[in-house]
Amino acid sequence: MKKKITALLLVCVLLFGCTGCGKKKKSLLGDYQSKDSVVHQDVGAQCEARYAPLLSQFFLCNIDHDMLSTDYVFDEEKTDRKGSAFVINRTKNELVFGYRMDELFYPASITKLMTALVTLNRCDPDEKVVITKEMAEFTRGSVEELKEGDVLTVHDLLLCMLVSSANNAAVALAIHVAGSESAFVELMNQEMRKLGGLNTNFANASGLHDDKHKTTPYDMYIVYQECTKYKEFREIIALTEKRYNYTDANGAQRSRTVKTTNCFKLTDPKHHYDYPDSIVILGGKTGTTNYAGYCMILHVRNSYGTEYILGVFRAETEEKLYHKLNDLLSTYCLQE
Repeated sequence: MKKKITALLLVCVLLFGCTGCGKKKKSLLGDYQSKDSVVHQDVGAQCEARYAPLLSQFFLCNIDHDMLSTDYVFDEEKTDRKGSAFVINRTKNELVFGYRMDELFYPASITKLMTALVTLNRCDPDEKVVITKEMAEFTRGSVEELKEGDVLTVHDLLLCMLVSSANNAAVALAIHVAGSESAFVELMNQEMRKLGGLNTNFANASGLHDDKHKTTPYDMYIVYQECTKYKEFREIIALTEKRYNYTDANGAQRSRTVKTTNCFKLTDPKHHYDYPDSIVILGGKTGTTNYAGYCMILHVRNSYGTEYILGVFRAETEEKLYHKLNDLLSTYCLQE
């Protein structure tokens, strides 16, 4: 009898957990499954997981558009400028703060997170890539020195792309993986749909501006989380500076150095921005174009060992981007 009562209670708990949202307002994007969770929380097995894999089941019902459209001034100097900001406690899987993170923005070079994910899903980091004429002649925006005939590994190109945000490295990886950038973009969009991003549309591998190249901060948070499943990604994204070896067209061994675009990590006083002493920068990705403004997804750990993922999209200037991130860090990320 006790077993039957216990079983009945368990069923009731599960039913309440799955249906206790009441009348949902417009939900966030995506249907995420338990297998997609970095921490393997079994949310998909109990009920449809409508939110990010790393947001625990206890918060699934409480995240709606009201939370993401709070009365928040994104830019105190230009109150009509609309951007996005969010803070997620990665350790507890809680949305701490979210503002317009489910609306469409231009992602700029934050796009390269998806380029990295598609590449890591399909390639061994030690694979050799011979730089073709097409790869070498790509010179739009931020680029690294890649010459026709150079031989780099996939890992080297990921370094160039994720650390120094080289657009030509993104194109080189795209061609290596799929044969062309356009074919690679199809894989990017397929992967985004697989993760549940229903409104995102990628038009290139680098994040260079295209009117049709849009995503949501929420979707890029999901992509960042997926990337962290790979040890190589976690190691690369944490770097400030790295020297790598490659072979040139004549077979000679050479080396180059990449430096981060994350100004929190730079030591040059002209470009460095301070942040709270108790915060450790674990990684992140910057993105900047005239249309996108200044953007960043930032991954940190505080002195209590709690990890947070922050995002700011469409800040007007570099200074405002880092000021906003500092404000979010100080307000939400210093406690246990």
